[in-house]
Amino acid sequence: MTDEAGPKFVMISTFRRRTADGFMLAAFVIDERECESPAEMKSIRNEALTEIQRRRIVGEFETRRAKADELPSTLPRWAEYKRQLEAADQESS
Repeated sequence: MTDEAGPKFVMISTFRRRTADGFMLAAFVIDERECESPAEMKSIRNEALTEIQRRRIVGEFETRRAKADELPSTLPRWAEYKRQLEAADQESS
């Protein structure tokens, strides 16, 4: 049974990396609406965090509640950002 009384909320995690000049720049987003479950979102976030730590990328996750009908972010998703990191690795090899 669904509760139709109030607005529906989802969780959105944004990773902001620190640039060389000290600014925080939004790099990618993980949107619960694009996951099969909250557990899948947590799994993706953990994978991203592990890879970011392995690469020693300085930054932070900000996780917030958003209304389910909020427009999706135009930032890349984790899978796309990870491909960008891997492509940069190939170019520097």
